Amino acid sequence: MRTFGIDGLTTHFQPVVDIDTGRVVAHEALSRPFVNGAPLAPDRLLHDAYERGEADELDSYFIEAALRAAAARGLLSPHSLFVNVEPISLVNGFITAPLLSAPPLVIEITERALTADPGALLTAAAALRAAGHLIAIDDLGAEPASLALLPLLAPEIVKLDMDLIRRQPDRTAATMMTALASYAERSGALVLAEGVETAEHITRARALGASVAQGWHFGKPSETAHDAPGVSVRRSGQGRHSEMRAVDPIEITPFGVVSATTALRTGDRAMLVQVSILLEERAAAAGDSAVLLSTFQAEDNISENTRLRYERLIESGCLLTAYSTGASAALPHPARSVTVDDDDPLAAEWDVVLLTADYAAALTAREIDTSRHREGLYEFALTTDRDLVVRSARALLSR
Repeated sequence: MRTFGIDGLTTHFQPVVDIDTGRVVAHEALSRPFVNGAPLAPDRLLHDAYERGEADELDSYFIEAALRAAAARGLLSPHSLFVNVEPISLVNGFITAPLLSAPPLVIEITERALTADPGALLTAAAALRAAGHLIAIDDLGAEPASLALLPLLAPEIVKLDMDLIRRQPDRTAATMMTALASYAERSGALVLAEGVETAEHITRARALGASVAQGWHFGKPSETAHDAPGVSVRRSGQGRHSEMRAVDPIEITPFGVVSATTALRTGDRAMLVQVSILLEERAAAAGDSAVLLSTFQAEDNISENTRLRYERLIESGCLLTAYSTGASAALPHPARSVTVDDDDPLAAEWDVVLLTADYAAALTAREIDTSRHREGLYEFALTTDRDLVVRSARALLSR
């Protein structure tokens, strides 16, 4: 009897190797479905499952098969097995039961999940970490905005898109190297290079900050494990990377985050509008590597001029989310419009939170006296402290 239109699947394992020592420190589980004895591309099968609304179930089927195969080969030492999870499963809040009861794994999430629904992804990642797993972002570099979103998810492992390893160095690679160096230095994350096939690729991987790698240079995927690693991929990085600090809990609002450590000032509405526009211009200049999150208190605060500015931001490629009470801001796709409850503390705030690969800023304000709304006086704080900005963004994306 066929399941998902296939006769079955095998699981292959590709080694993850410490670049300096050549030692196998982990394996990635790769599903290989087949029909009538012939292989079927997993991507094609997943595409069909998405069309039928069965992606969650197929993902669970792949994961359970991978865990069984890994157990049979002695590959379930803590944090020594990489398992892929489809973004739709996480966005839908579906985490297969075997993952929650499995030994500590490295859960691979493609970077497109970061831009699809960041809030849902943060919730899913918290559940996976609570089960003892590490989070790895796969194919980093394919989506420009993912660099700005990286510190929000705070993955313990970053897997570089193989195109970065294989192509000639350019401005994109330089931007990636700078952003990754900053992130790894702050977080202690491990950088893993994929698609390594030559000595030149190893040199480039090192230049991009990678200390572990996988690819045909080290070993092709096979049903037989190359080695049963006695160390985890995390321990492989010790001595070169600090331990990943715990992800900060999601605070209630950006104003609560920033005002706790930043002196408040007083300003009028006109001043805050100009600061907001300045941050919007910075986002537009960064284009598709920028993430901008804005709150508008009431929906009617989104003037026609504001809407036009935001439409131009969307055209620039900026990843944009607007929060307001009442009716949705109804910004054009792919911007997200989030409705905030009237009793949510966020409803009283004016926030503009900007993250790019190399810049971060947050403006957060509250009206001093709502009964004197015409005066438009606010207490506000402006920060470029990346940690505060990231925490402010998490507070917004939790909604």
